[in-house]
Amino acid sequence: MTEFSWKDVANALSLANMILGLFSIFCSFCKKFHCASWMLLISFLLDMVIRKVTRHLNICCKSGAELNDFAVFTTCGLASALLLGVDGPLNGFLAVIYVLATSFRLCFYSAAGTPFTYKGLPCPYASCVLASTSLLTKGNTFILSCMASLMVLFMMDQSYYPHDEILDSENWKKVVYLGGVIMLFLSPFSLTAFYCLMWSLSYIFFPDALWGKAVCLRLQQLRN
Repeated sequence: MTEFSWKDVANALSLANMILGLFSIFCSFCKKFHCASWMLLISFLLDMVIRKVTRHLNICCKSGAELNDFAVFTTCGLASALLLGVDGPLNGFLAVIYVLATSFRLCFYSAAGTPFTYKGLPCPYASCVLASTSLLTKGNTFILSCMASLMVLFMMDQSYYPHDEILDSENWKKVVYLGGVIMLFLSPFSLTAFYCLMWSLSYIFFPDALWGKAVCLRLQQLRN
């Protein structure tokens, strides 16, 4: 495929990701949080494909980057925050804080300054945690509020997280991704949600030990 064709593919995938976020928002307004969470889990997996295609381009496309950032904000910010519900003032306030934290993370933490790393927890992982928790707890607002508060802290934290690059990394990471895709469409929601939750939490709490070995090797090669 030509470079222009790959740009079209990347933009189409970003647009699909944004549509998933909009459908999730619609489902949340209709009180169908089960469907809203399902959309966010699909978006979590699709985002990794988008990053794969973007890396394949190996170029900087301003319009495509802006579209992808807006799609991530729609899905991982607005749609994820609405899983908390806006029935009461506290939930509404926390939802606003979550959206602000996502936008702040996207605007100011996108460039970590250190090669192959993110500064602050990437938004898709925070969104996956909320969607999985919503499915496992059947939308328990107290537990969701606690998890959302924790995700805000991780996104605003200035710790460094490795570029996962699952589709361009070790084989076991590709197996993890393929397992997520298979379970998303063929397994019960509860089992899929637990799988995605464990996947995301392992990245959050063990970024270097599990997911950062390839990054450490690359940094050593750069220094040498």
